[in-house]
Amino acid sequence: MKKHINLIRMGLMLLVSAVLSTAAMAADRVILKNGKVIEGTIIREVEGAVWIDTTVGGVPTQAMYGPSDIQKIEHDADSPAVSSAPLSEQRAAAEPAKQGRFVPKAAIITLGDNENGNMVGVFMTADILKRAIPVLEEEIGTDRTGVLVLRIHSGGGMLLEISKLNDVIQKEFKPRWRTVAWIETAISAAAMTCQGIEEIYFMSQGNYGACVGFYGSLDKPVEGYELEQALHLMEEISRQGKYDTRIMRSMQLQDPLSATVNPDTGEVTYYNDTTSGDIIVNREREILTFNANSALKVHFSKGTADTVEELGKLMGYQELEWVGKNVRNIPYPVCKAEQMQIDFRRQVKADQSGLQSYYQTYQREIAAAAEEQDPRERGKYLGKARQLLDRIKGMIKNNPAFRLTIFGGTERYDDFIREQERIIKQLMRR
Repeated sequence: MKKHINLIRMGLMLLVSAVLSTAAMAADRVILKNGKVIEGTIIREVEGAVWIDTTVGGVPTQAMYGPSDIQKIEHDADSPAVSSAPLSEQRAAAEPAKQGRFVPKAAIITLGDNENGNMVGVFMTADILKRAIPVLEEEIGTDRTGVLVLRIHSGGGMLLEISKLNDVIQKEFKPRWRTVAWIETAISAAAMTCQGIEEIYFMSQGNYGACVGFYGSLDKPVEGYELEQALHLMEEISRQGKYDTRIMRSMQLQDPLSATVNPDTGEVTYYNDTTSGDIIVNREREILTFNANSALKVHFSKGTADTVEELGKLMGYQELEWVGKNVRNIPYPVCKAEQMQIDFRRQVKADQSGLQSYYQTYQREIAAAAEEQDPRERGKYLGKARQLLDRIKGMIKNNPAFRLTIFGGTERYDDFIREQERIIKQLMRR
């Protein structure tokens, strides 16, 4: 018994020692405009934005705060000196002869457009965003000074794609680059995809919200278990973006919402009614949709910008190197990763239009081969059929979402391909 007591005492002493040691460690402080204080180790500063290693609930994490969030930065006196000047000035001072003034690189990739398509899960997919990562690393770097702007133009789409898109943003984009959303229009699933991004900027005509799910038509809203799943998912994503969960609920349900903005700290407090707050955010029996002005009023938006120059200034940069080339009728530089998105949507649109023609022609070639007695002529028909089947397979490779939207799922698509290949082989053996 005495041995156990000694072990417990020793454990307590070690625990106290660890706590005191941790308390004695150097800690930087980021004081936000809403009064919240973040303690940890600042690992990077870029034009007023700060990245800090900290802990939340005992779990190590890394947080990023933009210049519009920060009231004051305090560097620990015992830690190695960290300049509060923008990183561009630090590097320019350290190596003026070698590289001159450092200017962070920024890239824009679009999620949806009017010309080719913008449906979430068809033209806006996690797969094509993942494929762009190596190209983005080449264009804006891997030292975490790069800026990635997701320019959103989408009227919604498939709820199934939201968590996949969010995973790419949270696990792939945000750890690599300062990732912001720039809203032209983000309705339903598109808005739900952006909710995990801490920095959201609007264009003057921007709109965001109306996140009601439907069963195929507007008179059949999602309800029951599926609705609860969507509500739970968006609570989690809202927390990742550091937004009050009641905002998204008012976009998904007809929940009234009001808010009060603290004039000193900028902190926003929300209420589930239209009377407690100073600002009516959403009236009863309405679905919340922000415009540029209403989003800015409650600090959901970090600002309104219609050009890349305006956006860069809102993000706190004196200068950004927007990578890419100028393209006629496109109001931003088109980088290689963005060209991938555009080419992807064009191909998806062409495949959607051509699928019926591919399949009908394929069936005609198979029927002709089945009737042809001459092996050489039959081989010609089967060769054309094989080309068309490969075109269908290529369409699925370009956009795996077609497995579900066209064939009803991966299993049904795989069954279709296996059956057609069996038919072709059988006819070749005749």
